Amino acid sequence: MVAILVYAEQANTRHGLARSLRRAPGIGRVECAGTAEELVRRYTRLRADVALIAVRPGEPSGPAAAAALLTIAPDASVIMFGESGALSAANGVIVPGIGGFLRTCDALEPVSAAVPRDVPPHLSECELQVLWGMASGQRNVQIGAELVLSEDSIKTHCKRIYRKLGVHDRAEAVAAGFRAGFLT
Repeated sequence: MVAILVYAEQANTRHGLARSLRRAPGIGRVECAGTAEELVRRYTRLRADVALIAVRPGEPSGPAAAAALLTIAPDASVIMFGESGALSAANGVIVPGIGGFLRTCDALEPVSAAVPRDVPPHLSECELQVLWGMASGQRNVQIGAELVLSEDSIKTHCKRIYRKLGVHDRAEAVAAGFRAGFLT
């Protein structure tokens, strides 16, 4: 069984890809990281067989995360991935030591990729995205930045999630999300 570590700043990208990978045969453990520090920490703990690193136009964090990982683990199998224009938008930055660049189809990037297909109708898509952010350990301001919403809007979504799931705090909401199948 293959262990994979997915890095992407955008929660929707990393969780959507991780969900798809978990369904594939031969895939064992799949973990996600949203920062270079988290990538390095999780890699040293998991010892993934492959690290998939997202590259997005205008965001130098993907190549930087790959470089950080390869600095501490030069033998790591690293594959960078992104839209066809991502590499040129990153000024052709290919980090020495990576195994290659995988051009992704547009289906990998949409917000809907992070939402389970069998979502019960009582949580909205936005509430599910907020719940994913909570499960990832993100603060409200970080979730808001990814979803392009104010921190107050995220707090409102959190309150709705708590009410709908019948819980009182983030930890209970995440646990209820796992039990309900919203989170894997």
